This record gives sequence, structure tokens and C-alpha cells, in this order.
Amino acid sequence: MRTAVIVAVLLLRAVSSSAQDPAEIHGTWTAELRNARVFLQLRTASPEGRFSDWSGDWTTGQTIPVDEFSGLPAADERFSAASLKFELRREAGQIAFDGAFRDGRGAGLFTFTPRPAYTAEMKALGFGDELTTWRRYQLAIHGVGPTYIRALKAEGYDKLTLDEIERGMNHGVGIEYIRELAALGYRQIEWSTLVRTRDHGVTADYIKSLTAAGFGHMELEELVRTKDHGVTATYISEMRQAGFKDATLQDLVRAKDHGVTPQFVEELRQVGVTARTLEAYVRLRDHGVTGTYVAELKQAGYADLDPEQLIRLHDHGVNARYIREISAYGFKGASLDEVVRAKDHGVTSDYISELKALGVKDLTLAEVVRLRDHGITASLVSRLRDGSKELTVDELIRLRNSGYWRR
Repeated sequence: MRTAVIVAVLLLRAVSSSAQDPAEIHGTWTAELRNARVFLQLRTASPEGRFSDWSGDWTTGQTIPVDEFSGLPAADERFSAASLKFELRREAGQIAFDGAFRDGRGAGLFTFTPRPAYTAEMKALGFGDELTTWRRYQLAIHGVGPTYIRALKAEGYDKLTLDEIERGMNHGVGIEYIRELAALGYRQIEWSTLVRTRDHGVTADYIKSLTAAGFGHMELEELVRTKDHGVTATYISEMRQAGFKDATLQDLVRAKDHGVTPQFVEELRQVGVTARTLEAYVRLRDHGVTGTYVAELKQAGYADLDPEQLIRLHDHGVNARYIREISAYGFKGASLDEVVRAKDHGVTSDYISELKALGVKDLTLAEVVRLRDHGITASLVSRLRDGSKELTVDELIRLRNSGYWRR
């Protein structure tokens, strides 16, 4: 009886194991052919128990050279086929695709079949990880196998976990990339740094372009920062042509990060603004001073302003429209200080108009500011005057402050 129970338990475990680790993985695929590459997306049900907090489908996307597939045309971005079978063979197994393409876009079903010898080959290389069908499917998608691992060991990366290797391959750290960086002097880089560098788009060609632009050997972290901020050899060349020949790489990174482009510099120069330094253009850009803003100020009568004056006007909200409005009420040609002070103290064209409508005339802009500061409104002026003769600015302020208007 006891023997029968043990056999039953073993059979149950075998059935359970078989249910959790299927012989094949099935799913759907979509793809796009572009630039001799296949932009591939695979979708399949997540295996039971693989993710404790997730019960939905598992989707992954990869960009794979088209020549790694058998059954797809090498260079036909408009490829169409009503019924097609093609394959992607990896060391971990084979992914067989069945579907159709139209104008370079395809969709259908796929089946992943693991290669039996793969597990033994990986163990021989020191990886005793549990390689279920699902795990081998993931490794197949990312192209992780004995060939890549042996090449990594040859380059000095012989103490990586399988997860680290998979992450590196997924982020594009191929053997060629490692060797290209080594040829440029970047050898035995920490793996996480190497992955981050590749992930941020720092390629051997990018490094060479900066070297050709006159920037010597740089730390990888500095290269990542430079690339992240969009500083390319083209940007460097154009900024030098714009007159910034002595700008450091740090100067250029800051300028690009703040939106200073050769086009922005030229736009300001076209309207007569010439800053002495690259940092001055950064300040202009940060404070919102554009070529259009400057041109409109010139049309409103304020020309030949230096960068700091332009920044001050913009910071205080003084634009061409405001200048035209107060000019229309007799304050044409007011100084920059007067205009800025008026704007800061809330003097609007409507406020000036209301005062003048009540006969408060011949005011200077400074007097309008005083009235505004003391809270004298058009309705208050009407009550203070009470049909009497015209009151001066000082009289209006004195009566307002004395509380006379409350009587």
C-alpha cells in the first residue's frame, strides 16, 4: 500500500512538472522589415507561477538583422506574401514563424522548440541555472548561447551571471561592440558600465567623431552624458562655425541642454543681438528672449538693446504689445526703467484709460505708478472729486490716505 502511495505521488509530480514546463512555447508575432532589420514583437501567455504578481501575456520586442532569419528576403521593405513560413535558429532552440506579410509588415503565429543539447552545453560552461523551456525561450530571443559566452570569456568577462549576460545582450553589448571599444582604449570595463554605455547609444563611431572634433580620450561616463544631451560632431562643427571655436565640451553640453542651437544664435544676430560669450546666449535662451521678441520690440521703438536689457524686459513681462498700449496714451519713448516699473506696479492701458476718461490728464508715467500704488481707482477719483474742480495727484493721494472718501 505504501509503495502504491509513493508511486502515485511521483506520478503527480511528473504530471505537475510537465504542465509547468511545456515542450514548446506558442504565441503570436508581428514584424516590420526596415533597413535590413526585422523589428519583431513576440507575445505569449506567461507560464503559470513565473510571475507571482502577473497573470497576463508576456510581450517582448527585438531588432534582429534580417539575415539571421531563414525564409525572409534580404532587402525588401515592401515584401508581401499571403502565406509564409520562416525560422530563427538560435543555440537555445528554434523559433518557427507562420503568417503573412503585406508591404513589409507581417503577423502570425510562432512556435519555440528548445534544442535538447543546449542545457548540457551551458552546464559545461559553468551555468547550472534551471533552464526550463520558458527560460530557454527567453535566452533564444536574446541570442544568448555558448558561442557568445565563450567569446565573453575570451574578452575577460568570465564571472558574469546568466541574467547579467542576457541583460547585456538585450541591450546590444555584442562581442563586436566590446572589441571596438577596446580598440579605442576602453578595455576591461565593468559590465554594468558597459551595458549602460551601449544603452545610451555611445558607439565606437560616436567616440571617433568626438575625437576627430578635437576632444581626446574621455571617460565613458562623460561620453554618456555628452550623448544624452544630444551633442554630436555635427552640433560641435556648426557651433564652431557660429564663432564658438574655443568652447569646451562642458560648455557645449550646457548650451545644447538649454536649447542653444546654431539656428538660435543666427536668429538673434539677424535682429542685431550679438552676445560676447556662449554663456550669454544660454542666458538669453533661458529667459525666453527670441529673435521674434527682439524684432517686435524694435518695431515698438526699442532698438539696440543689449542682452541684459532684453533679459530684464522679458523677465518683467514687458513685450511689444504692452509698450504699444501705453504709448497710445501718451507715454511714447518712456525709458526702460519707467516701463519696467509701470509693468511691475500693475499699470495697464485700461487703468490709464479710466483715469483719463475722468479728466485726470497730463500725468507722467511715474505719477500713474504713484496713483496705482496708493490704490486710487477711477471710481475712487469720481467720489473724491464730488463735482469739484480737478484734483492733482498729490491731492488725490492725500485724500485717499486721510480716509476723506469714506465720509
